[in-house]
Amino acid sequence: MKIFKPFEVIREELLKAEEFSRELLDSKVELVLRAGGYILDSGGKRVRPGLTIIAGKLVDAPLDRLIPVATVMEYMHTATLLHDDIVDGAKLRRGRPSANTVFGNDVAVLVGDYMFAKAIYVLAVYGGEEVLKVSAQTVQDMAEGELLQLEKIGDVNLTEEEYFDIIYRKTASLLSTCCEVGALIGNASEEERRALRDYGKLIGYAFQLVDDAFDYISEEETIGKPAGNDIREGKVTYPLISALKKASEKEREEIAEILSSVEPSREDIERVRQFVLEKGGDRETFNLARDYVRRAKELLSIFPDSPYRRALNEIADFIVERTY
Repeated sequence: MKIFKPFEVIREELLKAEEFSRELLDSKVELVLRAGGYILDSGGKRVRPGLTIIAGKLVDAPLDRLIPVATVMEYMHTATLLHDDIVDGAKLRRGRPSANTVFGNDVAVLVGDYMFAKAIYVLAVYGGEEVLKVSAQTVQDMAEGELLQLEKIGDVNLTEEEYFDIIYRKTASLLSTCCEVGALIGNASEEERRALRDYGKLIGYAFQLVDDAFDYISEEETIGKPAGNDIREGKVTYPLISALKKASEKEREEIAEILSSVEPSREDIERVRQFVLEKGGDRETFNLARDYVRRAKELLSIFPDSPYRRALNEIADFIVERTY
């Protein structure tokens, strides 16, 4: 497994988590092994287990509990990816055919359910009541986030507040939980727990903002999914919200018509993309993401300098410096 650079400081622990992950996928049902293994093997930086381990190491968490809990943070993430790809009708995931394309929607749904069930079991055994409670709330948040986004498809009147509610639930809630459960398993004070939880939330916001900006500025070869996908699906994200503030009534009506279209043409998608770029929606989005990253790093100042605190700073910086 290739180790993401900021995680070099926890290389040994992350490899143990990967080993535990394979052991956990121990079903006698062949399709679980094949489909579960396929998506676990599809790459990714293991950001969620990595964050959990680093947060735990920052507050002296015992590894015999930290490793299993960190492992199933990736299971929760993987389950949501399986379900999201079905909802979105996605054909690609990280540059490879998505699991639903390879195995079918029915298998992908059920394997996602299996991974959620495994996660709940491990959290109950190794995490304890508070960790289980926080994690269960996050699963609820993630499901609600997807449903909220579906409710708002094509809605050019989506407010910033509604957008951030959606991305908190969809993305930031799990990153926040990873950091918080690491703190809970360790000897964190209430102040440290809150700082780590909020750090995870802020980098989650930044991550999703950058991801949403890439949909307007990147190509499929770079981001591993079709460019303009959000426009095609009628999703209103921050780059568009920002650009619409500067739109004329006519422009607003044109954008609304394209987004509400069942099958927008390539030309229509490009028209929305150019509109956002001309109005500076991409720049506004990156600037806001950088501000969230700055605030996230400030929260870590309550911890003494250590390789783990420096790793959290590196992760935050990577989010706004990445090119994919």
